[in-house]
Amino acid sequence: MKTKAISSIFLLFTIAIGIISITPGAFADHHEITITPITGSGDPNSGCEVDGCYNPSPVTVYVGSVIIFSNTDNVSHTFSSGVPADDIIGTEFNTGILAPGDSGEWMPENVGEFSYFDMIHPWMQGLIIVQESKGQTHSEKVVEPVVEPVVEPVVEPVVEPVVEPVVEPVVEPVVSNQESEEGGGCLIATAAYGSEMSPQVQLLREIRDNQLMNTESGTAFMSTFNNVYYSFSPVIADMERENPMFKEAVKLSLTPMLSSLSLMENANSESEVLGLGLSVIALNLGMYIALPAFGIIKVIQLRKN
Repeated sequence: MKTKAISSIFLLFTIAIGIISITPGAFADHHEITITPITGSGDPNSGCEVDGCYNPSPVTVYVGSVIIFSNTDNVSHTFSSGVPADDIIGTEFNTGILAPGDSGEWMPENVGEFSYFDMIHPWMQGLIIVQESKGQTHSEKVVEPVVEPVVEPVVEPVVEPVVEPVVEPVVEPVVSNQESEEGGGCLIATAAYGSEMSPQVQLLREIRDNQLMNTESGTAFMSTFNNVYYSFSPVIADMERENPMFKEAVKLSLTPMLSSLSLMENANSESEVLGLGLSVIALNLGMYIALPAFGIIKVIQLRKN
């Protein structure tokens, strides 16, 4: 009997050691997950909207997880909750413009499905699914060992771990019409005219895609323009949505520029894009800067006289 008791105690000690060795792997601290853009997804011709522009996407996390948005690409990106068609974006999170190498964080507090996109490259869209916390912060299989009690006089119990997979709902990401377009992203004009499908916004998109992006000089111009434009356009677009009078003023100020840009529809070669592009830039500088400056100078002279 003493021998059996000693054997039973030794067996229980061995099982306890086994459980301790298994526990750290089963309950490892996984409270962070990093989302990165696919390299080259900032190119409108990359086609990432078909296979996914983010890694991972869609992703399932739990309430309280720390989600890190890391820009590992070689161009600037934003991670903004919502979709391009929304009137108000960034209600859940908005990293702002992240230069290559920068990152931002978000800790979800509510259960749900949260779409997000890149304001600079609006064809880049992803989905985050947030579930109730169950001890893990993202999908993984949990191995729970089941220990059978030792009952004397019973031969040595066999301890077998039981694998219980955590079943995830399969959620297809919702792809809006904007994902099929290579254009979009003119935030100020979209807010002014109320829709990405308005004729004025479509004119800007067609000039960019059909004329500028098909030439080396146009592509270089758009790369520089985007870095400057998206540093202030989200703020102005939000002001338009909040102030109808300001929205009408912006719409009125855009009319001369849209008329001059229609000249670019005739540019079909590198030299034509360069020549007409410089002409349009000079024309807009004259309309928006030279004429108002000339008028101010004349008013000052009249007041002096």
